[in-house]
Amino acid sequence: MKRGVVLAILFFLLAAGVLFAAGSQEASEEEALKVALALPGPISDNGWSASAYEGLMMIEKNYGADVSYTENVSTSDMEDVFRSYSELGYSIIFGHGSQFTDAIHAVAGDYPDIQFIIINGNSPKAPNIACIQVADDQQGFMMGAVAALLTKTGTIGVIGGVEIPPIKMAVDGYMLGAKYADPNVEVLSTLTGSFDDVAKAKETALAMIGNGADIVGAIANQAGLGSIEGCKERGVMAVGSNQDQNPVAPDTVVVSVVKSIPVLFTFAFEKMSEGTLEPKVYRLGVNEGAVFLSSWHGFEDKVPAEVKAKLETIKKEVGSGTVKTQP
Repeated sequence: MKRGVVLAILFFLLAAGVLFAAGSQEASEEEALKVALALPGPISDNGWSASAYEGLMMIEKNYGADVSYTENVSTSDMEDVFRSYSELGYSIIFGHGSQFTDAIHAVAGDYPDIQFIIINGNSPKAPNIACIQVADDQQGFMMGAVAALLTKTGTIGVIGGVEIPPIKMAVDGYMLGAKYADPNVEVLSTLTGSFDDVAKAKETALAMIGNGADIVGAIANQAGLGSIEGCKERGVMAVGSNQDQNPVAPDTVVVSVVKSIPVLFTFAFEKMSEGTLEPKVYRLGVNEGAVFLSSWHGFEDKVPAEVKAKLETIKKEVGSGTVKTQP
């Protein structure tokens, strides 16, 4: 074999080896990207925690990330969960809810190379902490508008869970949205103080129904399922929240105002991948597709066209900022 041919073959093999090594390194780097999620409730809650799980699965599917999650993380276990994921080499760690703020603040400084993200947080105190908020006030506003436009008794209800800023903001938004849609509507409102006490939420909904409410919305994570159960039991309508909750009670949940947490997760992940995620608060709502009305399902032909048109107008006004969605 001629010397030139031999050299050409050797050069080809060397180049191929370099490309293979580079490809292997890139694959290794991709495999090394691990994403973890700490949840306040179960992924079966058909709401807040379930939506975060959906977002995590989307990151796994679309970006090939190695993902892990922990459900039902109590306050006393939060810091340990974050430290455990940090020691295991996770690159991005989500805390799903502002209640994870203190634990992330306690841990983030010890792991400066790990990106911590607080969903609905408002305090990014370290350079490796970012807060991604969903516009809870916009969600609440749309829920309240739906209820006010559909009530026949003139009385509606809203149930919140634990008194933390996102829940308070959503409940306040609900009342503002209801009054914007119908200034004469009466809004019964309460916070149960729990995200997992389904029985208490049901009891609260039944009390509201007993006081004349013919449509109730709950922003209480897993506990909100109790409110839907109470509405179903008494034959009144419910407005779903966080996820499309119609499948929970198809003849009861007229529509849901979805908070698309997957939109937040994708936003954060892509920002992180681009190197543009900053230690600040990001807020996503109607305009970003993070807050929207679900399908009307079996109520499609039962809800008047003028009500749907009015809600579409209100959604545009919310997005443009021409209506006040916060007190």
